[in-house]
Amino acid sequence: MILQRIVLGNYRNYQARDFDLDAAGNLIIGPNGCVKTNLLEAIAYCGIGRSIRGHKDEDLLMHGKNYWQINAGFITDNERSLQVGMAWGDGRKLLRLNGVPAKQLSSLFDQVKTIYCAPQEPLLINGSPRLRRQYFDLAISQLYPQYIPLLRELNHVVSQRNALLKGSWDAKQKESWDLSLIKANQDVLAFRMKYLELINKALAEGPGFVAPLAQKPQLRYLPVIKDSTTLDAESLLYLVQKMEAREKHWQRSLFGAHLDDWDFYLDGRAMKSFASQGQKQMVAIALKLLQARLIKEITGIKPVLLLDDVFAELDSYHSRKIRELVNDGLQVFVASPRADIASEWPTLKPLKGFGAQA
Repeated sequence: MILQRIVLGNYRNYQARDFDLDAAGNLIIGPNGCVKTNLLEAIAYCGIGRSIRGHKDEDLLMHGKNYWQINAGFITDNERSLQVGMAWGDGRKLLRLNGVPAKQLSSLFDQVKTIYCAPQEPLLINGSPRLRRQYFDLAISQLYPQYIPLLRELNHVVSQRNALLKGSWDAKQKESWDLSLIKANQDVLAFRMKYLELINKALAEGPGFVAPLAQKPQLRYLPVIKDSTTLDAESLLYLVQKMEAREKHWQRSLFGAHLDDWDFYLDGRAMKSFASQGQKQMVAIALKLLQARLIKEITGIKPVLLLDDVFAELDSYHSRKIRELVNDGLQVFVASPRADIASEWPTLKPLKGFGAQA
């Protein structure tokens, strides 16, 4: 898909800006602090319905204003026009697709795909389990939008079950919520295991430049209860009921995919513990680029790729390899403080009007 135009109103530093974009993409060049990232964030918002940087919607509002809006015009891969409108004000968010209000974010995930890469990518490996769950839930949702309501149901069940654990209950009521949690958990795990197989196959096949000496990266899934990804419902119910005293003490559910984690390995060793910062950066970027490939293969949609100053800490070899990977018919937006980056991306032109008064 191709983003042709984006119009921003009261969005962060952009009071009223209108950008026409090239089909190949554009270079967004300017010194640090000139809101390059804010523009990429707005583009990414059109694909996921929230800030890719984890900020609240009210934090995106220009100071002194009471609403913000993003309007984006896409051409889909089957050459149809798609207008995406996002607006926020008075604590409410409105999504419109071709002018029609959409109630569920899954409607957006069905049609718009964006991939955002930033210098902070190693946090995907070094950071908290919550950060990894958020990333992989997003990645799975981009491939399989039907995952979104399953994840929503799991969160609902956990919330209701936690409320139960804070009070008193009878055995029948407790078992009913135990079974609901197990069912919701299994539904979510089915998609996570499917994704795990897909991404590990993609990592095994390439890109081979992410690590030297033929080292192979691998992603592993770490359930909070060992082997819970393969146990049947009856066995899980037995384990959950054994946790009753602990759960009552902590007043929250101690089992479920909402607590599970993902971990990265290189030649069988945990990257979090031994890999260099450069290796972590390359594996994390490779994961994003492979995600773009999977989106294209599984959904038939070419995602819009957003590279936010990711080359600052990479050597020329790895920078060149990344450029080779993204040269796959994708629209690419590259943000950088370096004017000379234009020589490395000869097919991309600087974005017209960027750097003018927002």
